Amino acid sequence: MKGSGCRNTEKNAYMTLEACFIMPIAVILTAFLLILTFYLYTVCFLNQAAYIAAFRASLTEGAGYAREAKAEEELEKLLGEALIRLPQLQKEISAASSGVTVTLRTEWPLPGLGVLPAELGKLQIEASKEALVRDAPAFIRGMRKLAQIGEGG
Repeated sequence: MKGSGCRNTEKNAYMTLEACFIMPIAVILTAFLLILTFYLYTVCFLNQAAYIAAFRASLTEGAGYAREAKAEEELEKLLGEALIRLPQLQKEISAASSGVTVTLRTEWPLPGLGVLPAELGKLQIEASKEALVRDAPAFIRGMRKLAQIGEGG
């Protein structure tokens, strides 16, 4: 009887020792996966928002300033629907006759790493997308004219 009680104590000691190592590792891995998920969401969201704003602005008729205003308007709508708010978001929009480019930059603070230096506690995210302005009828007319010039000499 005395020997069986000793075995229970040894089993309890092993369980305690395993819990000391396994539980912190499980918690750390879970926290890491959550942080990674939020980071990837932010990267995908900013890339999608930049492209959609550039694409919708490229469909706008008019000069470059009209396309820039449309891109800004669309970007504000899209960023208003974000799950994660990014306070230091820098926007850069440029429109030319050939296309619209939208660039978004932000710093994503890593939770729990605020004790590290500023460079290590934040990740830089940049999303830059361009949408070409396409006027299909004008393009087809231009190609036909070029073909005629090439044939005619």
